[in-house]
Amino acid sequence: MSTPLAIKRWLGSLSQQTLQSRYLPGTCVIFTLHRVLTENEFKNTRFQRSIAVSDVALRLFLITVKQRFNIISLQQLIDHQKNDGGTLDVKLSYACITFDDGWRDNYTNAFPILKELNVPATIFLSTAYIDSTWGFWWQQLGDILLNEKLRDAQRADLAALLSRYLKPSLANSLAADCIIDTIKREHYSDAHAITDQAISIANTDASRHGLSWSQCQEMSDYNISFGSHSISHPRLSLLSKADQENELATSKLEISQKRISYVNGFCYPYGDFNQSVVGLAKKNYDIGLTTSAGICRLDFTTTMLVPRINVHQALALDSNRLSYRLMRAALRRV
Repeated sequence: MSTPLAIKRWLGSLSQQTLQSRYLPGTCVIFTLHRVLTENEFKNTRFQRSIAVSDVALRLFLITVKQRFNIISLQQLIDHQKNDGGTLDVKLSYACITFDDGWRDNYTNAFPILKELNVPATIFLSTAYIDSTWGFWWQQLGDILLNEKLRDAQRADLAALLSRYLKPSLANSLAADCIIDTIKREHYSDAHAITDQAISIANTDASRHGLSWSQCQEMSDYNISFGSHSISHPRLSLLSKADQENELATSKLEISQKRISYVNGFCYPYGDFNQSVVGLAKKNYDIGLTTSAGICRLDFTTTMLVPRINVHQALALDSNRLSYRLMRAALRRV
């Protein structure tokens, strides 16, 4: 049974002093975001809202984090761990800001705010989508499913396509979030083929979602660093070991050879990994970031399974909800 929102906010308000004095000193909270939309774009977003915040919310969130933490770069955290401590003060509370995937709106909407507030951040890139005309499959598919300009015949064809993989009731609903989550979970190997066919049915062009390398170069001059999120953003646990190695090693090589600020860290796409993936991450990287919720101690030893706190719109706008989330995560520190 979930805790009612009012109680979460009340508990969060009560816990702020305890967090600051007892639970957060000697730790680093790694916050993760994905998309940053304008206020109007966010209001009009009808799917995947859990991985998006508005630019207004991001600004308020970063101001709150700056007031409560010492924001450091991910490289500073890595250096502290590699040097057996000593570079960071264990009496203080730290935070890192990370963005997953490499969305173009990280440049257009997040970067101006990060630059203005002088906040360092790390963006994890899926390199196949950088400087590419092809966008992330889930965004492409969701945009098509919710396209109000589709004709009835096109909607029927989409439902028929999806019915090959999903229950008819779900396929006919064209409910974007449920369809995307089910494909991601149960039919991932067919996700790109489904999206390609959906693009053909909709008679539309593929959309571009990723950053350009020139944008990454510009951001590098303002305390923004870049790590790897694989080449193609796959579910790594479903790949052969050779393909896993290619995704981790080749993406690292490509990013590290660009004229950008590189941090030797890896973020697991979809938070998906197995023992083989973790072993390859350890072979190639200094740190591996998960989607598991938790707070990282400064003396952490599980360098390839580091937890983070996902930031959604409601959390970004409400400091009491943030405190509640941190208190829960503090009980699972690494």
